[in-house]
Amino acid sequence: MKLKIIFILFLTINIFASEDLKTKLDSELEGLMTKVIEWRHDIHQYPELGNREFRTSKKVADHLTALGIEVETGIAYTGVVGLIRGGQPGPTVALRADMDALPVEEKTGLPFASKVRTTYLGNEVGVMHACGHDAHVAILMGAAEFLAKNKEQLKGNIMLIFQPAEEGPPEDEGGGAKMMLQEGIFEKYKPEVIFGLHVTNIPNGVLLVKPGPAMAAASAYRIKVKGVQTHGSTPWSGIDPIMATAQLIESLNTVVSRRINIINNPAVVSVGLVEAGTRNNIIPEDAMIMGTIRTFDPELRKEIYDEIRQIAKGVATGTGTEISVEFDVGGFYPVTFNNYELVEKMEQSLIEASSGKFMKSDIPVTGAEDFSYFSQEIPGLYFWLGVNKPGVGLDAGNFGDSSEAAGNHSPYFLVDDSALDKGVKAMTYLALDYANQN
Repeated sequence: MKLKIIFILFLTINIFASEDLKTKLDSELEGLMTKVIEWRHDIHQYPELGNREFRTSKKVADHLTALGIEVETGIAYTGVVGLIRGGQPGPTVALRADMDALPVEEKTGLPFASKVRTTYLGNEVGVMHACGHDAHVAILMGAAEFLAKNKEQLKGNIMLIFQPAEEGPPEDEGGGAKMMLQEGIFEKYKPEVIFGLHVTNIPNGVLLVKPGPAMAAASAYRIKVKGVQTHGSTPWSGIDPIMATAQLIESLNTVVSRRINIINNPAVVSVGLVEAGTRNNIIPEDAMIMGTIRTFDPELRKEIYDEIRQIAKGVATGTGTEISVEFDVGGFYPVTFNNYELVEKMEQSLIEASSGKFMKSDIPVTGAEDFSYFSQEIPGLYFWLGVNKPGVGLDAGNFGDSSEAAGNHSPYFLVDDSALDKGVKAMTYLALDYANQN
């Protein structure tokens, strides 16, 4: 009986300690958010592609070092890990943000819009934080500042993971979460759980989580078509790879719509890149297409691979071209899985952080995340933060389809800064509450 009373008192003290820090965060939030927004705008204006996040990672490392946080850099090329050692015993909790941008030319018209250009897959492209990773980095920098300044009251340690190349590294380099794990960050820091977030076009300040399988597995495919080059005025004297590519694209769109059963098992096959030709009056020798496959079931993924191979073989026979198919180009992302028990345990933290604007979904998302590699190793919780302008998308019905606002990977994707405080609070509350409960 005496031990039970002591245990209850211990839990009560922990809860009060957590609430004290939450109250302190609320009182300091306005000043902190001024910094968070400035950081985001700066990172947004100077985006960098995967494994090239040199400026961003330096900004992060300098910030963490100035806070007295132990910092390790150069992980998986440009990754940064920080460790905040709490003043009291407890678990190590990992918080993750991804840093890379996309080969997208920005069209938002923002005063801090990106004007960066670079070369990607041999083409000159714009670079933009079209997926909102600038917000992820700034949010975690803000949470790190508050937690570091209050480390004596923390139970356990906070592991800060600033990850490169979530959108995929250059094909021959490797990178991202998988490489960070291969380089031993979990073995070294030994986190018990990991939390991550993603901004998206749902109502402002909403925090949304899907227990269990939350995001799809993703693999990229590449199909190369080889014909015989000839003059555009005499197509009969060559073999046209562009015509074969057009047939491939049309047939690939039937894989999900006509060739496999997806009644209880969603899947997506999309074409995202088509390359062929150099001049209007030359039928080229080669063409190439690349796309993405999204699935939740490994067996269904194998079936889709087989269907694509059959389509390629048929088109090659019918057109006289040579066609080769590659899968998992640049790597493969597993299903992102949210640990059921962890979601249940931390739900109240997300409710508090969002001031009640919390939703639990039962619909998986066909987007993908290499956070999945982290949550395969330890229990993980990955959630969405709504960053629409206030009032936008509230009548959309399905928060996953807010048609009034551009979505992730669009050149018009906008992050409303007024929602970011919910992200800082969520990451901080999750870290504090998990440590106090364990």
